[in-house]
Amino acid sequence: MVRFFVMCAVLALFCVRAACAAEPVPVVTLTAQQIALHADRGLLIAESGVAVRIGGGKPLNATRAVYDLRANTLTAVGDEAGSGYAYDFTHHTSGPVKDAAVPQLGTFDALAVGQQVEVRPAQSITFSNAQVLAGSTFVPAASYSYDIPPPRAKDFGYSPVPAAAIDYGVLVGSSRDAYAFTRLRYDRYNGGAGAGLEEHYARTDRGYVALGETLDVNGGRWDLASYERIDDSLSQAFTGSYLSGAHTFRYALTSSGRHGYTSLSTYQYNNYRQDDYLVSGNQRPIAHIASLRLQMDFAHDVHPGDYKGAQDFRVTPGLHLDTASLRLGAASLSASGDLGEALYNYGRATLASDVTFWSTLPVNPHLQFSGGATFAHAAPPFPSTYRTYTLGETWRASDAFSLVGSLSYTHDYAQIFGQGRPEYSAAFDVRFRRRNHTGIEIGAVAPFGGVGNMNRQGVLNFRFFKW
Repeated sequence: MVRFFVMCAVLALFCVRAACAAEPVPVVTLTAQQIALHADRGLLIAESGVAVRIGGGKPLNATRAVYDLRANTLTAVGDEAGSGYAYDFTHHTSGPVKDAAVPQLGTFDALAVGQQVEVRPAQSITFSNAQVLAGSTFVPAASYSYDIPPPRAKDFGYSPVPAAAIDYGVLVGSSRDAYAFTRLRYDRYNGGAGAGLEEHYARTDRGYVALGETLDVNGGRWDLASYERIDDSLSQAFTGSYLSGAHTFRYALTSSGRHGYTSLSTYQYNNYRQDDYLVSGNQRPIAHIASLRLQMDFAHDVHPGDYKGAQDFRVTPGLHLDTASLRLGAASLSASGDLGEALYNYGRATLASDVTFWSTLPVNPHLQFSGGATFAHAAPPFPSTYRTYTLGETWRASDAFSLVGSLSYTHDYAQIFGQGRPEYSAAFDVRFRRRNHTGIEIGAVAPFGGVGNMNRQGVLNFRFFKW
């Protein structure tokens, strides 16, 4: 009889565990002023006015949040999250944690940056209307998906070659530490029809090297992207591109830890070079109403085309402030600001500032609106102003259908026809999922209006996926 009860207890425990393992992981919707994917470090970081919604639950407002791709956990700090609130999607647990920390990393080290993201824990991350790294520059993308690799899988890096309107690749070889593929491509902005070869190498899970060679009617281009994680806090990266009339490279050594973020980098475009040593402290709370961090940038610029001086040195002290969210019914309103002044060795000083207001409004478990406005100003001798107004929505009708859209209006000085940002930009990303775990995704970014540079700003994405 005792043996019978023991067997029943073991069977019951097994069934409970099996049910937990089979329990579907809910989709996580993130909106914030800025969300950046640092794929090399396995981190997705959201900053300022963060709204976290898991499944159809009530959003949690936070100042900052981080999703760890390897640990499959999401941690939020500040605002309603207090000193820390964590979700463990592997073990299906959640609750407050004490003295949680969210790493602070520069967006120039990110793979993709946006304001609306859908996370399927341990599966994929999908950005809508984002800026995605291609080669050494960021380009607009209506939608961008990143498949989350297993915890111990190697990272072979992103494609260093800018995407084309039509791109078809064929795998030519692979091994445990490398793979290579050829592709046919067409893009009227990048030389029309062309062909290319791309190779990726990764001997360990701590770094990679990716090479791309492309040939089209305008000639050839060579692209390089490499990364090494020296330890848990220190890493280095090198990227470069070589094509007719434009030669670029960037090297960066970065460190992130409990004392803050530090970056030593050099960037060169043809004969122009910029060397920076950036030191940023961690975010510090101010009572329960805001948080603040200080930073300092020591820089050396080389610009031989300037007749007043072929090079200069500058120091830029600055601060960044995030407010806590103000609840207005179901809506939340937050703000952030930056203030800094660049001091040059020849006596010039330039003051720059910006302030951003951000709001989220959950209508029901399926629909959420978000929006904000940014005002930026740089003082003389080269004055400029930037004003951006954005309205977005995230509608997840069911697991089979979701729609994310946004509309932006920009008003800059000096913004004229053919120069500056497009006056208006509309974007959407729609996904249809079938019960057999396949689906289709269509996204677009359409610039319009009477002023601004429309060249290369229109984007169309179309893909089949399996999840």
